[in-house]
Amino acid sequence: MAETFGEFLRGRRLGAGFGLRAFAEGAGLQASNLSNIEHGRLAPPQDKAKLDELAELLNLPAGSAERSKLYDLAATAGGRLPADVAAFAAKTAGIPVLLRTIEKRGLTRSELEKLTQYVNRRRRKT
Repeated sequence: MAETFGEFLRGRRLGAGFGLRAFAEGAGLQASNLSNIEHGRLAPPQDKAKLDELAELLNLPAGSAERSKLYDLAATAGGRLPADVAAFAAKTAGIPVLLRTIEKRGLTRSELEKLTQYVNRRRRKT
C-alpha cells in the first residue's frame, strides 16, 4: 500500500524531532487538526504556501525529492495533479496525449519507471 500524506508527514515530523504540539504550533495549526491530518481523518492542506511552510519546518530543501513527495501526496489526497505537473501539462501540448496513451495502454508502474529512465537517458545525450 502506498504511503499517505499523513504517514509521510508524521514520519518526517518525528524524524525531525518534533512532538505533535510543537510542530502544530510552528505550522500554525491546532494539534487536533494536525493529528487528524496525520491519521487521514482530515484532508491535507492544498495551499502551496502552507505546504512550503510545512516543508521548511521539516527542513525539506526546495527542489528536493522529499519536498516534491510532500506536494505530490497532498495533491493526490485532494484528488488533484500536483501544481507543477498541472502547470506543465497546461502549457505543453503533447502531455494530454501522452497521459491518455499511457492510460489506454495500461502501463504498469514498472513500465512507467522504465519509460522515465529512457527519457532521462535520452535527455543526457542531447
